[in-house]
Amino acid sequence: MASVNATADCNEVKEKDEPVVKLPKGKRLFYMAILYLMFCFDLAIRYGVNAILPAIQSDLGISATEVGVFSSAVFLGMAIFVMPFSYLGEQKSQRRTISLCAILWSGVTVICGFATNALTLTLCRFGVGAGNSAYAALSTAMLTSWYKKSSWGTTLGLYNTAMTLGGIIGMILFAAVADTMGWRMSFYIVGGISLVISLLSLLLPDNKKLMDEQAAAAAAEGAKNEVQQVKLNMVDTAKMVLGNKSLLIMCLAAGFAVMTLNISSTFQSTYFVQVKGMSLTAAAGIAALSTPFSLIACPLGGVVLDKWYKKDRRARMWMPMICIAGTSVLLFMGYKAGSIPLILAGTVLYNMGNTSFHTSCHDLVPVWYKSVSYGVYVLFIQLLGAAGPILGGILIDALGIATAIPLGMTFFAISAILLIFAGLTYNKCWQAARDAEKAAGLCEE
Repeated sequence: MASVNATADCNEVKEKDEPVVKLPKGKRLFYMAILYLMFCFDLAIRYGVNAILPAIQSDLGISATEVGVFSSAVFLGMAIFVMPFSYLGEQKSQRRTISLCAILWSGVTVICGFATNALTLTLCRFGVGAGNSAYAALSTAMLTSWYKKSSWGTTLGLYNTAMTLGGIIGMILFAAVADTMGWRMSFYIVGGISLVISLLSLLLPDNKKLMDEQAAAAAAEGAKNEVQQVKLNMVDTAKMVLGNKSLLIMCLAAGFAVMTLNISSTFQSTYFVQVKGMSLTAAAGIAALSTPFSLIACPLGGVVLDKWYKKDRRARMWMPMICIAGTSVLLFMGYKAGSIPLILAGTVLYNMGNTSFHTSCHDLVPVWYKSVSYGVYVLFIQLLGAAGPILGGILIDALGIATAIPLGMTFFAISAILLIFAGLTYNKCWQAARDAEKAAGLCEE
């Protein structure tokens, strides 16, 4: 069984609220800026390609199903390589692994411009996904080591805005270049810019070395009142995952939500180009309209969730259920009527509820299983997320894009229904996690 060396007080974990790696403020900000810029291009390359899918489809003469397949290849690459690269960064060097990942996704993006058919493009996008796979995990692990635990929420809240900005930057860059110089040149230019930015990672500190040096120094000084690393075994871990109904159902619900969202994000530009007759740049600009609202929606959703959670722990299931159900209705009606305001409203509502998935992932397990539970979450969303573009492509080829996209948005309802069942067992699973912490002499409440 897992063992923990913790304080005797079960109501509070007594840990020093100090950075693991102490850096001058100026250096912290400089390093954070590098990570932020790289994160932007991580997302830009992952999602920006969606803006030029109509041009690729037309030039290569490929079907919507084939578009869905090579779009899904990114998520499949992420699902397969997230654990190996995360392990490599943890065991060897976060800085070097981040550099490797960034150079991989940038270099393969340039190679995408040489693709001659759906197969070669699929292989290239799989390589991009392999590079994208572990960046978020490695960069946030590095970032949080530089800041106090009491400021992690603010720090990561600001950092995660790169997810929204990066996607929009990518859409605009890819579309603008493709409209003027062709879709192949967009891969060369955006991939080239990302490659140059990736070299900035070499300026980052050797975080693992600094952490190891500090840990060794603390051990030599006989540091006390610190929670020790928990030793896990595979049997207990498997029992925890398979026995936690609320966690499994929540992860499944999150996977269906991401799958449906990927149908929308992959084919949105194609929808506006083919159905509404817009240019690539104009179609990409629609996504940009949601940016300021989404940047507000994410922290606002967190505030609402925290207040609701104080009254009912199941709020972390009820809130995303309500938001995702509303998203399904808004996006269905929006694509059915071709209404940009409704589509934007649905996107913003989804962002309000999405934070709840991350909090539940940590809340439903004992503290020493948090990384495992998050790994389960990532696995579900990447595998089911990969199915989204394929499903969207099949529906478009069978029904036409004007019918297929609104129909695809109804799959959000599956996620909402699953969250109802997750909510029914939430309190039981939450209590089991707290009981395990108390039995070990550790609790978070």
